[in-house]
Amino acid sequence: MANGVLFNFAWAFTSGSTVLPLFVSKLTSSNVLVGLASTLEAVGWFLPQMAVAAVTLHQKNQMPLYIKTAFLRGGSFLLFAILVFFSRIVNPSYLLITFFCLFSIYALGGGLAGVSFTDVVGKAIPQNKRGSFFGMRMFFGGGLAALAGILIERILRVYDFPKNFGVLFLIAAVLIIFALLAFSLVKEPPVRKRPERKKFRENLRSGFETLKRDRNYRMLIGTRVAIGAYVMGFPFYIIFAKEFLHVPTSIAGIFLSVQMAGYLSSNILWGYLSNNKSNKLVLLLSAICSAICPLLLILSILTEIPLYLYGSIFFFLGATIAGLDMGYTNYLLEIAPEERRPIYVGFLNTIVGPTIFLSAVGGLIIQVSSFTFLYSLVFLISIISILLSLSLGEPSKSH
Repeated sequence: MANGVLFNFAWAFTSGSTVLPLFVSKLTSSNVLVGLASTLEAVGWFLPQMAVAAVTLHQKNQMPLYIKTAFLRGGSFLLFAILVFFSRIVNPSYLLITFFCLFSIYALGGGLAGVSFTDVVGKAIPQNKRGSFFGMRMFFGGGLAALAGILIERILRVYDFPKNFGVLFLIAAVLIIFALLAFSLVKEPPVRKRPERKKFRENLRSGFETLKRDRNYRMLIGTRVAIGAYVMGFPFYIIFAKEFLHVPTSIAGIFLSVQMAGYLSSNILWGYLSNNKSNKLVLLLSAICSAICPLLLILSILTEIPLYLYGSIFFFLGATIAGLDMGYTNYLLEIAPEERRPIYVGFLNTIVGPTIFLSAVGGLIIQVSSFTFLYSLVFLISIISILLSLSLGEPSKSH
């Protein structure tokens, strides 16, 4: 629980929708790099998981791998934060390279630990308690993150660049280290059985066989990809506000608080629905929230709208993130047999992983076309995600 609360709190200081896009936009005019920066953590989380699953599938204890990667994650992020904080002379190229190198290592460490984390949670938390478990992590962590928005606004306004971002990243580094330590102290329950160790190619084949055999698994992948396409426009809502609505950089803290308010308040609903109704419903409502965001931005292009209405985009972004995280994870844990859970988790996350680069694609679209075209495309995909969510089956409660 403490792990999730602290990570959600730390996330506010490295937000991919506000803080990171503004930080990178200070160093480069490339929207592609701005988009790529906001996806690094997610890319690092998803891509290595199939390979990790192949190595760990047969292991009864997953915690040792998590602990080893904790040193990689905590150390790389702390080093990055220190380098930014002590940068006396602003050298855009130096800071940009530092960010991409060290933040990529931090993100990759998260991916290496991802299968272990999900498997331990699956063993330790009963199915009918997982909605409440993730809900409480998000509720308390999101509450702290919402309050952090006020602090972020002040830090960005009071300190000069890059020290202002250095302060934010140092705070995040401390929270991340304590979060990693908290989960490392979890006592991992024993597992009843595990399959024999197989080569990566065999596990990959097993993943494709599962994809063909399990309709719910197949539809979950499609739904996850479609809802997750919101990341194509994710880092550019704040850039659009700065360039076309002429808001100050410090408003990022306010928008972040609004986003965390959406994350926090919707989380109560998602937790209730996950426990008492279905995770399919959680995913459906998350898809609807994801459609509202590009619709509001398109509206702001077509006509002048109040800033508070534009700011509500961040509320629905928060609701989308919370609902997708909870609904996707819990639905996956429902359909995955215990002995094959690492394959289910690792294969799905590896397949979904490349879609995280859609933020960079979004940046490229803006450079060669326009914000209007980008967000029209995002809106169209979000409608498809609603239809795919409706096609999900209700999984068996036996796992």
